Amino acid sequence: DVEREMQVDVALQWGSGYDSVIRSFVNVIATPHGGTHVTGFERGLVGTLREQLRATRLLKNGDDITKEDTLEGLVAIVSVRLPEPQFEGQTKEVLGTPAAAKIVADVVSAQLGAYFESPPRGAKQQARAVLEKVISAAKARIAAREHRDNQRRKSALASSSLPAKLVDCRSSDDRSELFI
Repeated sequence: DVEREMQVDVALQWGSGYDSVIRSFVNVIATPHGGTHVTGFERGLVGTLREQLRATRLLKNGDDITKEDTLEGLVAIVSVRLPEPQFEGQTKEVLGTPAAAKIVADVVSAQLGAYFESPPRGAKQQARAVLEKVISAAKARIAAREHRDNQRRKSALASSSLPAKLVDCRSSDDRSELFI
């Protein structure tokens, strides 16, 4: 076991848009294809937001959020400084140091969790708005999936061309019956 020391700087801001931008750096070298530090950032972000949504009861027990839900509208910069970084390939576009993922995830979880649990003065509405944005992205994702499933189901039933005496009926709980 090698003990690693690393400095982690993360800046993030959610906007009203839908696109996400994550820029990453290792020892002031841009890593446009990310690496283990970006993976750790995303893991820490998703885990912390999931915990906060459950704590505020915005996320019900059966529901869950994905990485895409948390990244919607996010602009983030992840910068790490560490001695002897291991890059994948000669171009230094991807950090490959395995320990970076755990360290960055722990830092993001601790600091973001502290921010949501006791936001600075005047930032309580901003923290709540971030949580509501993530939960609305999750609801939109679920609604889009249900719509796609319904469209596929309709096209499958339309192509089967049931005789006039056979009618497809739907109930409110999304089951279907066939009355003859």
